[in-house]
Amino acid sequence: MVAAPKDLAFTPVGKTSRRVLVVEDDVVALDLLEEILKRNGFGVSVAQSYEEALERLSTDKISLILTDIKMPGKTGMDLLKVVQDLYPDLPVVLLTAFGDEHLWVEALSSGAVDLIPKPFRKQEVLDIVQRTLARLRHA
Repeated sequence: MVAAPKDLAFTPVGKTSRRVLVVEDDVVALDLLEEILKRNGFGVSVAQSYEEALERLSTDKISLILTDIKMPGKTGMDLLKVVQDLYPDLPVVLLTAFGDEHLWVEALSSGAVDLIPKPFRKQEVLDIVQRTLARLRHA
């Protein structure tokens, strides 16, 4: 298990806090997700690996994580488990090109708030991110 950073950067969502951490090893998909979110008013931090994601979590004020499941080394599921331990109120949305129903059930039962299939549609990404952040504001 990873030790919690001394100064947890996660801040619950408020009206001015809308930063999404996008974790994706595919540079094309990463750039596209970053562009979609930025054009729609979100702050975006990016990481191409599990390790980079943990680094961003310790330094950036993140409202939501959008992560690919399948990455080299540690996966999005590994990241989800660590986030659930260190930042239990931080929502995680998973992206996957694999439509395996077992994987979807495992992800949702492990704490993911939603899953987005690849290839993803711009509007679907925005709808899920906005809906998730709206739920946090009203919780």
